[in-house]
Amino acid sequence: MNIIVNKYKKVADFVHELCKKAQIPLYFSKFSNKLYTNYSHIFLLVYRQHRHFTYEELMNDLSDNLSLRAYLGLNKLPHYTALIKFTQKLPSKLLHKMLVAFKHLVEQPEQVALDATGLSLDNASPHYCKRIGLKKRPYLKASFLVDIKQYIILLAKLRKKARHDTKDALPIINKLCQHYQPSIFYADRGYDANYVFKAVFEKLKAYPLILQKRLDVPKHRRKGEYRKLTVDEFDYGEYLQRNKVETTMSILKRRHGFTIKSRHVKCQKAETLCRIIAHNVERLLRQGKEIILTFVRITRVSY
Repeated sequence: MNIIVNKYKKVADFVHELCKKAQIPLYFSKFSNKLYTNYSHIFLLVYRQHRHFTYEELMNDLSDNLSLRAYLGLNKLPHYTALIKFTQKLPSKLLHKMLVAFKHLVEQPEQVALDATGLSLDNASPHYCKRIGLKKRPYLKASFLVDIKQYIILLAKLRKKARHDTKDALPIINKLCQHYQPSIFYADRGYDANYVFKAVFEKLKAYPLILQKRLDVPKHRRKGEYRKLTVDEFDYGEYLQRNKVETTMSILKRRHGFTIKSRHVKCQKAETLCRIIAHNVERLLRQGKEIILTFVRITRVSY
């Protein structure tokens, strides 16, 4: 058996395995023309994030990359507009299922951290934005739950409009307790709410290292039963491990860009999730966790 050396062939193996773990169908409809599988389309979207291409540049690159095309079984390339239409109709819940499927490829996380960031929706120069007086630029808010040991994004919650951080905390914690069992949960002051502490204690069965506001206020004057439980035992030195979630978001933006090129909200969310998948796959490749898979040929050949 030949050892796979090409990086993007390994990425194709990871994407194929994630699609199987997430139980994504090969085709959305039995009446589909079956020219290209959903697995091939999703890989092309992830590959696009690795190479920082537009859809048209992606197809021009693949037209010359005969080795990768043969490995994928793409005898004929789709038109770049077909990939745009696939992105528009691709349900976000399938990409979220692929993100959850990383639990089969990574170790059980002991320490997780929650934080939010913004991804710019335009590529305008900050200098000219300042000259014309444009103060508020459009962005997509993304809340990430990160395994701070492996720098892997485990869960994500995306919003088009600005909302308080605690609005996204409970859905992420509820989803986290279904798939992982961490022992420590890190978050900054933006998540200082009694119901967030309660969810971490009771649902997640973990210890919340969440920095509280107004540290000068004594315990007997603080509000919230669950907030008071961590006042006396708060370890600020251990809390500084939360900074690794900032490192993870910095890696994501520096490696794959901090702007979203899509214009429709659904495509923007799909592009962001594909970027997260590309980041996680690259982290696994850097850790040497390469997967040797035996493929059923029908899932790899384009008819």
